Amino acid sequence: MNNLLQLKYAVEVEKTGSISKAAENLYMNQPNLSKSIRELEDDLGIAIFDRTAKGVVPTEKGREFLGYARIILSQVAEMEALYRPSEDNKIRFDLCAPRASYVSHALTEVIHSLGPNADYSIDYREAGAMRTIKQVANGVNRLGVIRYQTIYETNYLNALTERGLQYEPIFEFSSVAIMSKRHPLAAQDMLTEEDLADYTEIIYGDASIPALPVNQAREIAQAIEAKKTITVYERASQLELINRLETAYALASPIPHDVLTRFDLTQRRVALPGNVFRDVLIYRSGFHLSRIDRLLIEKLRESTKKVNQH
Repeated sequence: MNNLLQLKYAVEVEKTGSISKAAENLYMNQPNLSKSIRELEDDLGIAIFDRTAKGVVPTEKGREFLGYARIILSQVAEMEALYRPSEDNKIRFDLCAPRASYVSHALTEVIHSLGPNADYSIDYREAGAMRTIKQVANGVNRLGVIRYQTIYETNYLNALTERGLQYEPIFEFSSVAIMSKRHPLAAQDMLTEEDLADYTEIIYGDASIPALPVNQAREIAQAIEAKKTITVYERASQLELINRLETAYALASPIPHDVLTRFDLTQRRVALPGNVFRDVLIYRSGFHLSRIDRLLIEKLRESTKKVNQH
């Protein structure tokens, strides 16, 4: 293998699915890029890509190799950043996480702890589990938090292992029904599927489960299709809709009391099958957690305890 540039080239080809597009993004000509990829494949003794009429796609061994290549490139970038002379004192950290109030609460606690004169740059994204896994595996985000039902834990842990990601538990909970205080079911302490059947569920549109058998995926899709639903992709919109639609609800992790008060909402326990969820922190294998990263993890754990108290 000649150098790290070949890894960068291969990862860009995978990203674009096209030799010509990758060459354009890399500011090089197509024949030279094609030659470099062929040389890399010769050195490795495998075909990284299948060439098709519609472009290029990784082979099975190619996908495995590209996963390692992304990790190597990310680690090199982190090492260079660690030893590169700093041009400023800006504090930088990022997180990709589920849409959960305890996460945003932890983030604000970190910011408060930095003090009023701190100079910082924060990248905070809210996304579903599979999107978060992709963001962290590809080095877009250094830290992520994913959420899954514990009955599907094997699927998610396999997906993490395949992408070279480490994980540690942050929060385990049973989902609750979030609804307006004016909702017809707001006075009931415990709700069932039958209780909720006639009401509108507000759901997030990017939920998916890795490596799920087709028949199970179909059953889940049919169950959702049988309900009255509103699909959203942003947490504030969800809370606003629940507040204004007195017959709507959402199944979510427990919400801090101050957030419920702000939107005039209440939360009720629900008796549902498989109603145990786990949030886990994920990061690339070999990733060095900074002081700020560790502070964020500490605040996440503290925030979950406050939610549980309510």
